[in-house]
Amino acid sequence: MQLSVWKSWFYKKRHSNKANSMYIVEKGPAIPEEIRGVIDRFFLTYNHFKGARSLQTDTFIKEVFYATKQDPKDQRSIEEMEAYIQQKNVHRLRLKSYVVDEYLSIGEKVCMIGVTREFSNNQRNRVLYFLIKEDQSWRFHHIARSHHGTVLDKFQVNEQTGFVVGNDKAALLFLTHSGSADASTFILGDYVHVEGYLEVEQEVSSQLYYRIVRMNRVH
Repeated sequence: MQLSVWKSWFYKKRHSNKANSMYIVEKGPAIPEEIRGVIDRFFLTYNHFKGARSLQTDTFIKEVFYATKQDPKDQRSIEEMEAYIQQKNVHRLRLKSYVVDEYLSIGEKVCMIGVTREFSNNQRNRVLYFLIKEDQSWRFHHIARSHHGTVLDKFQVNEQTGFVVGNDKAALLFLTHSGSADASTFILGDYVHVEGYLEVEQEVSSQLYYRIVRMNRVH
């Protein structure tokens, strides 16, 4: 899992040939060919989740599952989670295009990409993906989602600082290490853009929360 690397970083349509023809891939930043190939294969199988199994870690599947199911107490096997996501994807919007617009090498075995995705209803969003190299193969390990909102609450939990970000109708919980710059920079009332991934490797709790990757004040 390369935990020391992660600590260091965070501290500082059905699948068919016809479906594939819908993809529009624009070349973005310079990315090593080995990693670019994994990215391309991943998105070619995007609408058929099981087709990308060899390109995903168990952690990635858990993150997608809990983001979809929204039940932190659901303890299915990885195979059951994968089947659930596959079934849900049948009823979802199909991926129309994607653009890799950011690439950052975090170490020999960790990298991050920013991807803007467009779906069949012309809706767009942007996410960050983290890839790690395990057994000589690159795999998608985290998906960090973007969220805008006001810091409604800020609190301390042991060595973690928590932020509740959103509005009076909907909000998400984000955590970061109390020694991070984010923990000391942001205060109640700040309007922020925060990117984070679901924390699925901790003990099961009654509430889902996101681990902060990046946080910026929006003026």
